[in-house]
Amino acid sequence: MGSLRMFPATTLRPPPLAVRGLVCMAVFAWCGGLHAQPAGEPGAPAADAQAEPQPPKPTLAALVRVELPLTSGADVPLTAAISRVRDKLLSEAKRRGDSRRPVLVLHIAPSSRAENAGAGSQFETVLSLARFLTSREMADVKTVAWLPKSVKGHGTLAAIACEEIVMAPEAELGEAAIDEAHHGSVGRVVVEAYREIADAKRTMPVALAVGMIDPAAEVLQVESDDGVRFFLRAELEDFRRNHEIIREDVLIPAGSVGRFTGREGRQFGFVKYLAEDREALAKALSAPVESLEESQALLTHWKPIMLEVRGEITPGSASQITTLLHNHLSRGANWVGVRIDSVGGDLAACLQLAATLAELSPNDVRTVAYVPVEARGGAAVIALACDQLVMHPQAKIGLGPEGQALAAGDNRELPPHVGRRRPRPFFADRPDPRSVQVEIIAAVATIRDSLAGRTDRTWSLMAAMVDPGIELFRYRNKTSGEERLLSGEEAAALADAASWTRGASVHAGNQPLEFNGATAVSMGVASQTVDNFDQLLRLYNLQNVRSVEPNWALKLIHALASPTLAAFLVLLGLVGMYIELKTPGVGVGGVVAALSFMLFFWSKYLEGTAGSLEIMMFTGGIVLMLLEVFVLPGVGIFGLTGGLMVIFSLVLASQTFVIPHSEADLEELRRSITVVAAAGLGMMALAFATRRYLPKAPLFNRMVLEPPPPEERVTLAHRESVADYSHLLGVIGEAVTDLRPGGRALIGGQLIDVIAEGLPIDRGASILVVQAHGNRVRVREAT
Repeated sequence: MGSLRMFPATTLRPPPLAVRGLVCMAVFAWCGGLHAQPAGEPGAPAADAQAEPQPPKPTLAALVRVELPLTSGADVPLTAAISRVRDKLLSEAKRRGDSRRPVLVLHIAPSSRAENAGAGSQFETVLSLARFLTSREMADVKTVAWLPKSVKGHGTLAAIACEEIVMAPEAELGEAAIDEAHHGSVGRVVVEAYREIADAKRTMPVALAVGMIDPAAEVLQVESDDGVRFFLRAELEDFRRNHEIIREDVLIPAGSVGRFTGREGRQFGFVKYLAEDREALAKALSAPVESLEESQALLTHWKPIMLEVRGEITPGSASQITTLLHNHLSRGANWVGVRIDSVGGDLAACLQLAATLAELSPNDVRTVAYVPVEARGGAAVIALACDQLVMHPQAKIGLGPEGQALAAGDNRELPPHVGRRRPRPFFADRPDPRSVQVEIIAAVATIRDSLAGRTDRTWSLMAAMVDPGIELFRYRNKTSGEERLLSGEEAAALADAASWTRGASVHAGNQPLEFNGATAVSMGVASQTVDNFDQLLRLYNLQNVRSVEPNWALKLIHALASPTLAAFLVLLGLVGMYIELKTPGVGVGGVVAALSFMLFFWSKYLEGTAGSLEIMMFTGGIVLMLLEVFVLPGVGIFGLTGGLMVIFSLVLASQTFVIPHSEADLEELRRSITVVAAAGLGMMALAFATRRYLPKAPLFNRMVLEPPPPEERVTLAHRESVADYSHLLGVIGEAVTDLRPGGRALIGGQLIDVIAEGLPIDRGASILVVQAHGNRVRVREAT
């Protein structure tokens, strides 16, 4: 959609006659004041001059952050937070005896995860918030929308619903129709809602509000004897009948939607002040800067949990923490604390846990990392992935030991690595430096391409926690004064790179990157420092926060996923399958096999290595093997394919990749194959022992038929070699044993070995001989 920019300054028209008259009156009044000055020494004060007036009291103000896009249900916690802040402001104003209306600032800005200036908000959610802001409940406070960054989509409606709008000069507001699926034709209900909110507050002319959402509307700027006003084309004729039109300009042509910068909004009158940062906003509102910091204790009724990240982070521990997190989120937790005391561990596991935390919407769940002692390497990345970082003043955050070891080795010349992989832990015995560096390069790519975009951090800062080759500098924006910690590579890639000037390096020389709590706050890395955990709770007005740790079920899952128990489960499953095939009808082996494989895949699924692909492949393999045994015996292709599918599924269930791309992948592949091979060898050994000794066991000799002695086997072999059962074709007999598919039957007074065609046949059923070649007899159930 197109948009209209403001006219250049050289084309601005002179003010109307009424305005020029007011200016002249002000000049005459000022001159009269000069002549009325009492006589005396030049520049001397008047004899009855009063003492200098006291500066006005600062405005009572507070700030609530509104992150875009607003998805379904996000209006409920937001309105609750706004109500709490409003009540606090009114209570404080009453205590001070201040009759002025307090100011409630809504900091409306796109989330760092959002694209296209926060577009994507759900219309019904924003409309609910807008109607709350325009309701009588909010009449006792002045609502101010502050937009330091551009806002597009339905988030525009939340700004229109406030009494005043403050914007950064170059920030843009508008293009609300971008959130409509077919914004070439926006529904009338949506357009009327914008008209309703704009008309309720009159912060923005109704015509401009409609022009931001309705592409079919044509918005005009009209100068008349009544001043400059804005109209829709369809409404202009009624105005023309009673007023003289001096000039008429098309501001938003039909077929486009409006979008205005802060400077343009100021000229059009719907932007009250221009402010790029909190200091400028505080000055414009005559409020203390500290009052415009978001108050964590007033945001909402927190339902907190505290996760513990201690020691080395492994895939198993990261999986347990992720499972705990999802379990408590499903129960309504909306404040997630992560207490970190770790120097990292398995980098892939750290990044996965960091991504899980970063994906949580700040409008629904607040994530807070608390570092009382240290967070390094992958653990530091987890801390930076949270919405806020709170540290002890002397706590450390910085480069992990693997990065420090790599920096000491000074070996940087490696080819880039691409691929899905699970590196081995950095703390394995004497890891290969080259392998470690490849893992770090892949981790930096993951942070740069996906993880950092979901947070408010620069990718350079997060990547510098694991890669010693990234040097951070303090960059300052020449226009806005904003400061960021960036690497030279990231600064050069900024869209406004020319506006940023590089300052001093954060970690000069060969010193590893490290911040203590106080330095992290001054650098903008941490939000606040606290001396102890109780102070953290007071900061967020929390009580009875319990640390959630893995219960016995999660510990059992983690134990079952270990290589030793995983191999045992596979072995038990294979042995159970073998016993079930050798003892048809009993079912004990089948139950054992089913439970063993269920526990194996369940533990691997919760650990994050097995998914639907492995489970479907295993199930399909079992089906093909059963088809080979019971339906199409002797074909071979089904049994071979099914066996391979079962083996591949068991191997893939123990790793996160399909094709190895590195030494770490090859090592894990070898470990997975070893587990399955060990289970297979164990199954063959147990099968041999079962075949040899089970028929003689007192308890199992009724389940498995003991083979005849050697001399009897010789006699039977001789008889079978000269036997001819062709005369039995078409004869009906009786199954003496279950035919699954082989067994024995009584036919024509003879006990004969037979093979059932099609479905298995139960013992005692009537059978019909359908095929007889020599001593090979095939039967089916007689009907």
